[in-house]
This record gives sequence, C-alpha cells and structure tokens, in this order.
Amino acid sequence: MARPKPAPEPDRYEPCERCGQAYLTAAWWQDTPICCYCYNQAKRLVGQCVECGHSGIVPGRTTAGHYLCRTCSGIRLNVDCVECGAEAELYRHGHCWRCELAHQVDELLTNPHTGTINSQLVGLAEALKQMPRPNSGVTWLRNPTVRTILQEIAAVDAVDQQLLNSLPVNRSAVHIRALLDEHGIAGARVDFRTRFTTWADSKLATLTSPDNQLVMRSYIQWHLSRRFDDNCTNGTFLAAKQGVTVAIDFLNFLDVLQVPIRDIDQSQVDTFIATGSETNRLLNRFLPWAIKTYRLPPLTISPHRRGTTRALTETEQVEQLTKLFANEQLTPRDRLAATLIVVFGQATHKVAALRWDQIDRDGTCTITLGTHPITLESPLDQLVVEVAESTTNRQTAAHSASVWVFPGYQPGNHLGESHLRLRLKALGFPSLATRLGTWQTITQTAPPPVLADALGIHPQTAIQHALRGSSQFGAYVAERGRHNDQ
Repeated sequence: MARPKPAPEPDRYEPCERCGQAYLTAAWWQDTPICCYCYNQAKRLVGQCVECGHSGIVPGRTTAGHYLCRTCSGIRLNVDCVECGAEAELYRHGHCWRCELAHQVDELLTNPHTGTINSQLVGLAEALKQMPRPNSGVTWLRNPTVRTILQEIAAVDAVDQQLLNSLPVNRSAVHIRALLDEHGIAGARVDFRTRFTTWADSKLATLTSPDNQLVMRSYIQWHLSRRFDDNCTNGTFLAAKQGVTVAIDFLNFLDVLQVPIRDIDQSQVDTFIATGSETNRLLNRFLPWAIKTYRLPPLTISPHRRGTTRALTETEQVEQLTKLFANEQLTPRDRLAATLIVVFGQATHKVAALRWDQIDRDGTCTITLGTHPITLESPLDQLVVEVAESTTNRQTAAHSASVWVFPGYQPGNHLGESHLRLRLKALGFPSLATRLGTWQTITQTAPPPVLADALGIHPQTAIQHALRGSSQFGAYVAERGRHNDQ
C-alpha cells in the first residue's frame, strides 16, 4: 500500500505551478517551481506534443495546459533507456523499469544448471515481462519469499505435482501457483482442500482445550473436508473457514466458563449468540453436526428471519439512478456493477462472475443475463466500452487476457462477491435492498415469467416479487382512497 501523501507545508515551500500545493520543489521547469510529486508524475506521463507531434514523455505544458515534449519545452530530463532506447521512467543505471523487469525475470527463472529457462516456465516469463505496469512487477519480485519460490521452481528439470506440493502454502506460493496454472501448467493452482487443511491446522492451535481440539478435528475431517472436491468454489471455501472460526470461538467461550462440551445447555448457547456479533449465528453450522454425533444435547439457535430486508422505494431508486451517472467518485467498473443491480436486478454473485462472452460489442451492444440478449442503450453501451478499456486489476500478469468483466486479485479468478457487495454498499448501493426494489418495480411493468427468462431468475421468484410489489401498490391505492373519502 502506498504511503499517504503528507499535508502541504506553505511555511517551508512555495506552491507548485502544476498542483498549487506547497511541497518540496524538485525542479524548475519553464521558469516555474515543480514539486516532487508532479516531477515524478511528469517522468511517467506519455502523450503527444501539441507543437511537434512527438509521442513519448511529455513533461512540459503550454499556457493552456497542453502537453509539450522535452525539446519544445526546453526541459532537460533523462528518460532515455540505455538498453532499449525507449523514452520511459528510469529505474537504475540508465535502465527503464521494463528492461529491469526482464532482467529480474530471466535471473529468477533461469535454471542455474542448464543456463536456460525451462519450457514450462516460458509462458510465465513472457507474461511477467509484458505486464502493463513493469514497476509493479519489479516491486513484487523484490519480495524474498517470491524470489525463493521462483528460484526453487526454476532449479528443477520439470515442474511436476511433487515439486508443487513441496512448496509452502502461503500467500506468495498460492499466487505463483495460480500464475503457473494461468500461463501453461495445468493443475498447478493450489486446490481448496490443501489450502483449507493448512489453514485449519494453524487455527486449531488457538483452541485452549485439548478435548475441544479433538472435537473440532473430527468436525473438519468428517464433515467439512468432503466439500472440497473439484467443484468447490471460493464461496464454499470462505464459508467453511468462517464456520470453523465461529465454532472455535464458541468452544473457547465454554472453556473460559469452565463448562465441558458434554455439559453445556441452552443458556450458554443463548449467551454466546446474544453477547457477540451477528456472525455468531453461524454457530448453527457446527451445532447440528455436534448434536447428530451425540457430542451435544438437543440445542437450538433462533433462525434469522428471512424476507425482512426493506426494498428501496421508488423515490430511493430514482436517487440511485441519478447518483449512478452523476457521482464522479464512481469508477466505470463501480458504475457498471451498480447498473446491473439497479437496472436489471442482478444478484451480486452473478455480477461478480459476469464474463465477456455474455456481452456482444459488435454493432449493437447487447448483454445476455438469461436466455435472450438484451440491448444496451446509451449511456450503458458506452459504460461497457469504458470498463473494457479500464486497467483495474489488469496491470499485472494475473489477468493478461481475462474472460471476466470484473477480474479479481487472484490469477484466473473473478472479483469476490463479498468484496463487491461491501464496495457497492459503501458507495450507497446496498445490493439486496437495491435488487428487491428493482424487481418489485419492473414486475409491475412486464409479465414476471418474461422478465425471469430475460434476466436469469426462476419464474416463481419473479412472481413473488410481483406479488410484493402489487401489495405495496394496493396499500398505496387504499390509503389514497381513505384520504379521498375524508
């Protein structure tokens, strides 16, 4: 994470000509002071000079703010790479970041015994060298753990499953194995079962009672592990981790009370639920198993009431639509994700997993959410173009040619549903309330089965939305009738 920019210091420095803020002056260009932040930004800015048409680094500015190259602006700035000759920000010894990245990749992926790069690693090497932001690649390759793992992989004659299984299961190794899977070595990605087993072993160490550790090991081995097959999803993986975490918290809570697991009663369960966050209700994933296996007496957790979320009113939906295209804080990706919920009533997990093959941009722009494609009118069609041109999560080797509209942080995976949900909620688009409001509105304008077919939900679900929407409309009409009678 980048360090936060400090506050300006007008008592120490004069204002920068570019940003107007008082920071340390790094250079005087065109007889004006340039702060260190604008100086570094100008060294990286590529554009076209308005006077001579030169394309490259453009550090200068006209009085109107247009770009000028070094020659036309008279600015002396060394941005010529001594190796490739390109105009680019230099890293060290006159080499640009991209040349440095190529050297680092070759150094780490070359087999020290043969002096060449294993053919299995060529795809990874090329992807790393061509990543849009080479400085990010150099920074990543500085990580000692990353370097150790890459060197270990490069030092063998063949990258096989035995080698991959010998690697540590940490964040760097998981990411590297996902990159290998994405760029030529099928099956290299860490499977969910291995990741969960490694995580669970460390989590079990936090249990304060040896007896409770035995109970949790049985729960993990005989109840949860069977879920991690070839069809396991990231959601299943995260849900299992969350359920184990809450169960361990509960068992440690009992240990503090000095209550053995075989002696607990309903009061301890109720106290644990009442004194914690709403997450503690996830104890209902562990309790049924413990009761069924005769480790606990019959106990209950009052279920969460479904259908209690309030749907947004028509006025609130209009406000959201206005915010959708008026709020400059929204990136194109945020705006498209929110549009799919606000306009089309899509669930968050479907939005996160949207693929580019569901969108046709040849001629009339269409999107397929259900059985039939839907035409996207302006400004939605332009929004799709902006997202396609966006560089978010596409600046590294993780998603060089991603099929996902919203690529995630893990190579080959789309954006996480929970991450997207929290992001939209923070921007003023709570996904469930927004989606309910949308469906209860649009089902009053078209037959629910037709909408269900076009937007990809079950017809019965669409009918239920229609009934809720019509009941609210009926209550409104009745209220107006009573008002008119008075």
